[in-house]
Amino acid sequence: MRSCIFLPALLCIYILPAAAQERLITCRSERNADNSISIFSDSQAYGEYTMKLVFSSFNGYRSSSLMISNYTLATVMRGQKELLKLTPDKQASSFSYQYTYQYFPGRALRKSPDSAFLYLLPAAAGKQLLISKVNAIEDWIGQKRPEEFYGAGFIYHLGDTICAARAGTVYECSDAVKEGEQGAQTYKSGRNNIAVQQRDGSICRYEALAPIRLLVSAGDEVLPGKPLAVFNKESEKLIVLFSAYYLDEKKLSLYKSGENISSSYNYIYIPLHFYTGDNNNSSAIQVNKLYTVQHPKDIVAAEMSKKEKKKLGY
Repeated sequence: MRSCIFLPALLCIYILPAAAQERLITCRSERNADNSISIFSDSQAYGEYTMKLVFSSFNGYRSSSLMISNYTLATVMRGQKELLKLTPDKQASSFSYQYTYQYFPGRALRKSPDSAFLYLLPAAAGKQLLISKVNAIEDWIGQKRPEEFYGAGFIYHLGDTICAARAGTVYECSDAVKEGEQGAQTYKSGRNNIAVQQRDGSICRYEALAPIRLLVSAGDEVLPGKPLAVFNKESEKLIVLFSAYYLDEKKLSLYKSGENISSSYNYIYIPLHFYTGDNNNSSAIQVNKLYTVQHPKDIVAAEMSKKEKKKLGY
């Protein structure tokens, strides 16, 4: 078994900022026969994203979507969607509009998801996981975080499977990094990772510090216990850094690009509670403690639809 004594003192998790993504979503405007203007999004992304349209000019039109100050928010999914329609005001003498847009992983939420929700430990039933301490990347590089950080580190063995801790949609995943992290290095961009948008709108990120072989693809629906990836190469750190967070509507509303503030500040981390056994099933996991993974039916089925339960015999 790998001993925690060989681990670095600090392992770091970060949220992938919107600015670092490929151009997965674009916007376009189209004039209709009645001289109204439709603004469409075209998304190649999986899962939900939130669009923020900011108007630098808006004269002579009425919007079909709620405009707060000079911006509007819209949730988009894969494919094309009309975000809003601009209808000419009959009393106006001039007409103009100009906007910029950004998009952010997740659905902007007004209230925090249930912070007491029980997750499965992210491995196959019967396996044992050792827990390591994890900190946010802001702590490592000396930046101030506006919110409290929650995260967990799980130590695996070669050949072990990373499993879904909760139901959701895989919206991005990568196993392109073929060399594991070594020595005292505590932070590395471009890690192998799996991001799942959970059914309450929050996002769960599994970051692997070693090579993995993916068992899922972007767009796949997963249930708790579903195999996501396998550690397929010997490495110094067979570790998964695990965190869950959500896109906060209030923060996003106040966020202005170009102010030298990372878009990750629009997200709030969620406290993590894992199923650890019948006698103490809701306790926070403890660093340096070994846990045996269990997949009880009531935890697995907690977010299943009636159709899913019937299909799987729950």
